Amino acid sequence: MIRISFFLWIILILLPGPALALAPELTGVFPAVASPGSPVSIIGGPFEQQVRVVFGDLTLQPANITQKRITFSVPELPEGDYLLFLQQGQEKSAHSLFFRVALPAPGIVSLVPSKIEACVTGSQRQVTIQGRDILPGVQVLLDGVALAADRDDDSLVITLPELTPGMHQVQLVNPNGKYSLPVALLIDALPEIQNVSRGEENVNYYELRISGRNFFHNSTLMVNGQPITPFYPGSLKVDSLSFLDCNTLIYKRYPPSSQPTQLTLQIVNPDGRESAVYSLSAP
Repeated sequence: MIRISFFLWIILILLPGPALALAPELTGVFPAVASPGSPVSIIGGPFEQQVRVVFGDLTLQPANITQKRITFSVPELPEGDYLLFLQQGQEKSAHSLFFRVALPAPGIVSLVPSKIEACVTGSQRQVTIQGRDILPGVQVLLDGVALAADRDDDSLVITLPELTPGMHQVQLVNPNGKYSLPVALLIDALPEIQNVSRGEENVNYYELRISGRNFFHNSTLMVNGQPITPFYPGSLKVDSLSFLDCNTLIYKRYPPSSQPTQLTLQIVNPDGRESAVYSLSAP
């Protein structure tokens, strides 16, 4: 009787049956901190095709499975620490660990434009910020001070206040307190003469219309190295300068003769910034 039972036990062992899944070994996870949608690799094994990643309350099917490595994507979950282990059939990995879901910091892809002329006004002072990983409630900081912004998907539009010439910093900060890296914004106050044309002519004087950028009401025109100051009422038969707008100045010139001569013009702004010298031939 004992011999019969022994042979029956041997037969049962040899009969085909459902394969028993081995408990998977979880050796390591890289990276251990990532944002939703990021790929993650798990090292260990041996892994079979039915292996699954248990991530918090979710059971995830890996995107790729090899004998010693599986990869999966971090699910869309709030920031926090989530228990992670492996399940293969009825077997669970002996080891588990905590994986941290961390939302990425916002980023500034571009500023358009990244340089603004100092004297422009209205819509010309608008800057479009193209960003990434921007959360609802994101704020724009200009030199650390929050500015109102209009949002359209991943773009933010701001209108610059009056700023001193030079470099300024633009940043984004999400409601979770994460900051983007600062991006430089230049307020350009360097004057430039782009064109000079003849304007109104009179018996003893004529006008030169100076076109360019970054002109101010108290800019000084240098003619052959000599300053020409703004026009004041009562000034008679004296070369003078009139300000029309930040792109246009009128130089009223009383020529010593009607013969053309070589003139050099240069604009000097109150802050000391100077334009390049512009040369022309005129009386």
